[in-house]
Amino acid sequence: MLSAVFGLVARGPLAGIAYAKDALWALGVLILVIGWGSAGSVTGRRPFATIVVILQLAVANPLAERLVSGLIPKDEGNPYAEEDAWAAVYLPYQAVVVVLTVLAVVLIGVVRTVPSPWNWAPAWVLAFSWVIGAVGLGLFSSGSLGTPVSTIGAWAGMIAAVLGEAFLGAVAIVLGTRATTASGVLPPPLRQ
Repeated sequence: MLSAVFGLVARGPLAGIAYAKDALWALGVLILVIGWGSAGSVTGRRPFATIVVILQLAVANPLAERLVSGLIPKDEGNPYAEEDAWAAVYLPYQAVVVVLTVLAVVLIGVVRTVPSPWNWAPAWVLAFSWVIGAVGLGLFSSGSLGTPVSTIGAWAGMIAAVLGEAFLGAVAIVLGTRATTASGVLPPPLRQ
């Protein structure tokens, strides 16, 4: 949830906190994968599913994306060198991200450690993000920069990712609270 909030406010003068957003995102996903204490893992700590989701976390992390995009060399003498290097470096990276993401989503759904139908919530978010992202890209590319159509397209792309993060965070909090209450072990009350 904090990552989604940081994603919305990391603009303009607050753009420097984007790295904190990425770190919070990675920490949140790691807690969901490994669990907190003896329970709470979305993969049930099954080795293959846990390794795939942790690999997805490492590869699809926004910090890793910045690292990969920094590997693209600059060549002032050849106007096509950067475009060719981008296709050679970035497109295979994105293919690995897509394969690991789809595999992680399917494994979380199939493992069924999360109650049904919520075990498929990551798949819903993935589909929602791709559809809204495609609509946003279509709107953004169909109008001139600064027009209402392109602005709506840009906002749609940003909001799709943030809403997906917030939804999965809310589902994790609600299901975690429900599981804690059902087990009869309640967390200690907050002191004031």
